Amino acid sequence: MEFICAEEKQWKEIKTIYMEAFPKRERKPYFALRHSVKTKKAVVMAATEGEQVLGFIVLIPYKDMVMADYLAVSSKVRSRGTGSYIMQNVCRQYKDKKIVLLIERLDDKAENKEQRIARRKFYLKNGFTPCRYIKFIVTLHFLQGRPSFYGHQGLVWHSCIQNAGC
Repeated sequence: MEFICAEEKQWKEIKTIYMEAFPKRERKPYFALRHSVKTKKAVVMAATEGEQVLGFIVLIPYKDMVMADYLAVSSKVRSRGTGSYIMQNVCRQYKDKKIVLLIERLDDKAENKEQRIARRKFYLKNGFTPCRYIKFIVTLHFLQGRPSFYGHQGLVWHSCIQNAGC
């Protein structure tokens, strides 16, 4: 397995994994993701085997930290260590920075309660520790093809998890 910066020829597979891994309400529009990479606001790294993309992570570097925005593994290879491989490589590549990610708060009433528990276990297993709760309100609007963020519509609670020296 290799961990590389995503190449143009891999974007079709990345899009397929992205669309299957995240429900519409949890993902940014695909063109916004591509735009953030083209403008160097984000980096997409991929785990590959030969020509096949097994999974990817979207990273947003900022000063002394890196935010892991999306991590997805193809449903064809899940539960085989690909996600851990990706996180280990992110920790190695950004060893001098804090790596931060947001996960959904555990909620007994949530539709995806088991998925939330599994995600949290995955990150804890990979050396991340809870840091605090963050409450924010975001509405995403697109004006002239540029995303702008301001509050009102949805209230979302996320738990912030940060690496504890992977």
